Amino acid sequence: MNKKALIIVCIVVLVAAIGGFKFLSLNTSAIGGLRVESTPRTSVFLNDKLVGETPIEDKQRAGKYILKLIPQDAATQSSSWQGNISIYPSVLTYVNRQLGVSELTSSGEVLTLEKISGSESQVSVSSQPDAATILLDGQEKAITPTTFSVTIGDHDVTVTSAGFVSRTTRIQATAGYKVVVQFQLALSGGAITPSPTIASSSGIIDSKASTGPSILIKDTPTGFLRVRSSASTSATEIGQVKPGEKFPLLDESQGWYKISFQTNKEGWVSSRYAEKAN
Repeated sequence: MNKKALIIVCIVVLVAAIGGFKFLSLNTSAIGGLRVESTPRTSVFLNDKLVGETPIEDKQRAGKYILKLIPQDAATQSSSWQGNISIYPSVLTYVNRQLGVSELTSSGEVLTLEKISGSESQVSVSSQPDAATILLDGQEKAITPTTFSVTIGDHDVTVTSAGFVSRTTRIQATAGYKVVVQFQLALSGGAITPSPTIASSSGIIDSKASTGPSILIKDTPTGFLRVRSSASTSATEIGQVKPGEKFPLLDESQGWYKISFQTNKEGWVSSRYAEKAN
């Protein structure tokens, strides 16, 4: 996790004071719950109809909606937010937004619950930007977007990406359901710049001077590619490289390339965003 980035921890308490992600028990099968919170306070519109102001918790017919949040105090200079949400029968959809001066400096999450077959519990995590690192209860788990099984009970889900402010939300995993979490991360003013391009054991070298095969970093959704200590998404991140850069190829494993980067450093990058070059 980027130590220079401010980490905002958003603990979601939806219904009970005991904490965790709780869902409403509604009597009508075609009705779902919607709770919206925001900073600063905003007017809440569903399909361009004003339904109240934050914080708000209400019952709505199940379906797809366009949710719009407009700051009430123009002096805050906060931007408005608009997004698509789904409300499902008999469960609560939770929206939490921190509005910055622009979309790039705004953040938040949308959480809801979907019924799945079987008795296991799952979590589905997506993010803007994607290819962010997911931590489950403080342990690195996967890369967004993805879905994975979890044990029943409370869990902290964190999404982090270099150059962005990390976010954490607490969920309650329930048997037979999938918790769906959509994160948006805000740009961090303390973003770090990835280190220079090509390195060998003797130091920084020019890409044209490299004699063996090399790896070209392709475009990525985040504008960088993580370098890991081993060929696994669960391995520790030890650096970052940029699209268009070339690095000496040292080894390869299924879905991974081992490269030399910076001075006296070696690591693995995913072949999804890298290719062999002459």
